[in-house]
Amino acid sequence: MPIGSSDIPQADNIEDVVLTVESVAQGARTYQEIATFINKVGRQGRYYRKAAEILGLIHPSGKNNSLLTRRGRAFIRSNEQVRRRILIESVLGSQIIRRLVPYLELHPEGLTRENVVRFLSQLTPHIGDSMLPRRVSTIISWLTSLNIIAEIDGRYVLGESTRDIRILEFTNNDELIIPIMGELGEYNIVQQRAAQARSSIVIQQNQVAMERANNAHKSLVDLVAARIRNAGAIPRSNQLIDLATRYNSQSFIFEMKSTTQKNIRDQIRKGMSQLYEYRYLQNNPNAILVLVIDNPLPRENVWMRDYLNGDRQIYFLWDGKGSLFSTTEVKTELNFLF
Repeated sequence: MPIGSSDIPQADNIEDVVLTVESVAQGARTYQEIATFINKVGRQGRYYRKAAEILGLIHPSGKNNSLLTRRGRAFIRSNEQVRRRILIESVLGSQIIRRLVPYLELHPEGLTRENVVRFLSQLTPHIGDSMLPRRVSTIISWLTSLNIIAEIDGRYVLGESTRDIRILEFTNNDELIIPIMGELGEYNIVQQRAAQARSSIVIQQNQVAMERANNAHKSLVDLVAARIRNAGAIPRSNQLIDLATRYNSQSFIFEMKSTTQKNIRDQIRKGMSQLYEYRYLQNNPNAILVLVIDNPLPRENVWMRDYLNGDRQIYFLWDGKGSLFSTTEVKTELNFLF
């Protein structure tokens, strides 16, 4: 799934993007008014307005008229610390950055500017060769300013700010969230599979939304996401997958289930099915599957632990009042969570 030119920013200074949001908050509506507020020429006013739109902080309302989004209003009301968090989340939420960050994970040795240009060129085939390096300059400027990436000996690596990402959220279920190579073909396969399963995905998405409203489910997600962050990896999710991550060159997909004595077996079966489907939809056949429930298994269901771990190759964990538990073998395999 290629990324269109309009979805890639060309506004180098992230601080002026912030000023653009502030200008709209203070009554600027047209790109000319924005340009005047941020001390730019009219053409740059359009670029910075579009950049703020890409970040989801403002939105167009009619012809040449801009308004704050809900996120933009929250940004304006917040103190500097919260503003920075919202800004980082907004940058990471843009489609082009959501693809670049996993690609950086695939290359812990770092990427040169030329590597970044080459990577983005295959994702944005409709952008001219002369224009793309300028867009890359914007992306690198934003990411280094926010310490999402750092430059070391001429190579860009993931920076300290990525450790503060609660969960990197992907809004589209047809987007690849744990790439193996980071090539456009991978993204196209995931998009095709999601299109073929669209009716099933809609039903599943509604069920997942109801599950995520459960406090026990949310606690499980937060618990595992915190362990992933502490290990130096990035937790991510979409509207179906509760959590996924890459750690030591290995992909992991997690499904969380809240349970009762009566439904625990059904919930485990449902979780197994979901994990297999998600791995297929993500076109990542070697991803390790992990099922997490919020209570230990009752005595009559203890056999399911060996069934999952041994027969189904699904690692099984359970919560014990804020701590994760599993078998010794699983703890060894998933040592970054313990």
